[in-house]
Amino acid sequence: MQGPYYVLELTTMMVNGTRTVIQSRPKPGSPVSLLGKATQAYIGAVGDITLGTLIGQKDVKISIDSVSLTRHIGIFGTTGCGKSNSLQVIAEESSKLKQSVLIFDIEGEYPKMNEPTDELQSLLAEFGERPEGIKDLKVYVPAQNSSFSQDAKKFGILLADFDLEIFSEILGLSPFERIYLFEVARKAKDSSGNFHAYDLNSLINALKKRIEAQVENTNLPEAVAEAHMGLYTKLHLAQRAGIIDSHYEKVTPEIICVPGRISVIDLNESSDLVRNICVAHFLKELFRYKTKFPNTPPVIIFLEEIHTFISKSKLKKMLATLTMLVEMARQGRKRGISLGIVSQQPALVPSELIELCNTRIIHRVSSTPNIHVLRQSTGNVPESLWSLLLSLGRGEALVSSPSYDHAVIAHIRPNKSRRLRVERSTTTAGTNNHRKESQLKPKLSV
Repeated sequence: MQGPYYVLELTTMMVNGTRTVIQSRPKPGSPVSLLGKATQAYIGAVGDITLGTLIGQKDVKISIDSVSLTRHIGIFGTTGCGKSNSLQVIAEESSKLKQSVLIFDIEGEYPKMNEPTDELQSLLAEFGERPEGIKDLKVYVPAQNSSFSQDAKKFGILLADFDLEIFSEILGLSPFERIYLFEVARKAKDSSGNFHAYDLNSLINALKKRIEAQVENTNLPEAVAEAHMGLYTKLHLAQRAGIIDSHYEKVTPEIICVPGRISVIDLNESSDLVRNICVAHFLKELFRYKTKFPNTPPVIIFLEEIHTFISKSKLKKMLATLTMLVEMARQGRKRGISLGIVSQQPALVPSELIELCNTRIIHRVSSTPNIHVLRQSTGNVPESLWSLLLSLGRGEALVSSPSYDHAVIAHIRPNKSRRLRVERSTTTAGTNNHRKESQLKPKLSV
């Protein structure tokens, strides 16, 4: 019976302890041995955030430097491959480093991170870790929604604090509707006598008066009348969503940017409209705050399934939103803002955002278009590793970072804190015997 067959790829030479380019090939029959623990330093996988271990060498840790996260991170892969686990691991590690973390939680997975996991103890032991809850966790839920967390606080958003240009994009306004939105906003401000003293209800009332005044105007172009009614309908939809100008307190950047604190915006029950309003608002507010107070603790912001917020198909209609994100990513580096972009469909994500992610954790990807997008924009990945993406198991990922000599395949450690919808298996064989807590009905938040 023949033994295993290995293919080795030569990447560099060591001459007197110094790395150099390949100048000669080893002679046939030359002995081959593992580099051992020195592998971590050799490939540059060192840093204060430990992700897991190198596939095939459990004694070699794979880490990234928290400083490099200000150049942003992308987490990609199909459903159930371990994206949520990778997000949670980075959040746990960042919290220990006294950084602040904000998670936009689309599936309601993270509201109990203050508790240690009760299902992954044996798997954690393989990584020399044990269950541990987050010491400072705050959970917030939009007004009219509920959360699994009994301590979740409901919040509202003031229209006066919202960027009207981005608000119009989120509502999907036509060009005419957008013009009339700004007109009624200006009239509402003028009638209030205060630039900031207006709300959604005052906009609706101002628009209603305009529509009533135009009822008898037979010369009014049909397109104008349709635009007024369209805007009126969409403003009412925003009002019924219950998040704008709610009587609940708003969540300020000051209570998010606290050293070691993880803040979760639980959007599990929210409509797409409410989700997009929350994401756009908090991003804008945090950018304003960090611009004014750059010396506050670094903050990493995780945007789950970002393609549902802004995608290539919506790009022409959401230029202001994309500009805000790109500006925040580029200028936020100097202010300690890190973006964590998470998506199972990177082919749908605008290339401007994909290219901003210098550090990447790529789990199993099966779609050719998704692989193509990542392959085009991810550097330092040996050709041989791309072919492995289709066969990666849960928790396994291709990790690429600017500090790495080349990308590696790592086994990401399990989450130490609790996650309500566990994506990874409790066994190394890949079976999933977890209790699916996300199938339970959410408990009402206080």
